[in-house]
Amino acid sequence: MPNVFISYNHKDKPFVQRLYRDLSALGAQVWMDEVKLEIGDSLFDRIEEGLDETHFLVVVLSPDSVSSSWVREELKQALIRQLAAKDVKVLPVLVRDCVVPGFLREKVYADFRIDSEYENSLEKLASSLRLRLDRVVHQMVVPKIWYCIYCGKRAPPEYSNFCAGCQSHRLYIEPGDTVEQCASCKEWNSPLAKYCTWCGAKVNR
Repeated sequence: MPNVFISYNHKDKPFVQRLYRDLSALGAQVWMDEVKLEIGDSLFDRIEEGLDETHFLVVVLSPDSVSSSWVREELKQALIRQLAAKDVKVLPVLVRDCVVPGFLREKVYADFRIDSEYENSLEKLASSLRLRLDRVVHQMVVPKIWYCIYCGKRAPPEYSNFCAGCQSHRLYIEPGDTVEQCASCKEWNSPLAKYCTWCGAKVNR
């Protein structure tokens, strides 16, 4: 799983929180200051630590971030590591029109300026981060005839929420959940599943 450091200005926090949730759901290990920092931590030391462990630096570009001293410092540290062959790749993400810093203009950026195109832009960014897009569902999936993911017993029609065998609660897959594909029927299940909820086949890992 890729380690991703998000560099941003706090005026762009609503967008960054959404991006953090989506990239985490896709399997990335995401470093975001409000999530990683604890009371008493040294801000500079923790950011240094985060950059040392990262594979990708996602730079959120907006009029506020390009004028931010913190964002410039994080970029400088990442570029130093990149030049020192520590394999940190800088990925620009444009959220609002701004003057892109000169050293980033040659890089292809993910364009998130149009909210209705968010999903398409997320897919392009996720591809650059080498994330598996087929492991996240985008709509709630519920089989009408279902099998218990814990014991494999088929639930009769009168049992809509509980397994008749082991009395486990039925597990629903909701938008944003990480999933795994059944080798038998090719449908999607929770990673917790021991048996496929669609066909009852035992899950082999």
